[in-house]
Amino acid sequence: MPDRVGPHVKLVFAEMARLRFTYDETEEGSGVRRASIKAWRRKNKPGLESLEAVLGFLGWDFVAVPRAKALPEEVRAELQPIADKLGLTMPQTITALIEIVAGIHERFPFLRDPTAIRPAPPRTKRRQPPAVHPDQFALLN
Repeated sequence: MPDRVGPHVKLVFAEMARLRFTYDETEEGSGVRRASIKAWRRKNKPGLESLEAVLGFLGWDFVAVPRAKALPEEVRAELQPIADKLGLTMPQTITALIEIVAGIHERFPFLRDPTAIRPAPPRTKRRQPPAVHPDQFALLN
């Protein structure tokens, strides 16, 4: 994958590989066309709606997280005692708060317990074309 591909796109393909989802399964589950997803590797950059749809299908949220310097001073002042009590930096505290508010810990048990990683779904078998009996083949010609 080219270096110019953003980390969010790399995440999509890494999760597809980890979960063993095919392009067809991802298209069906997300509603984003297979060709569009494939083009993210080399040609196109995904739009926000497409990226959210695919990440959502893969079990992820695309959440905008404010940086500490973007927070109003009064909010930072309220969070600082919490950060101090937990021994976290302000960015770590904001990340933890976003995870709690977004309910990420509830949907991803492995964030709480790494031994709880869910197994990959079984791969679906590709449909085989119907077999043509030699007698039927003669009728087709």
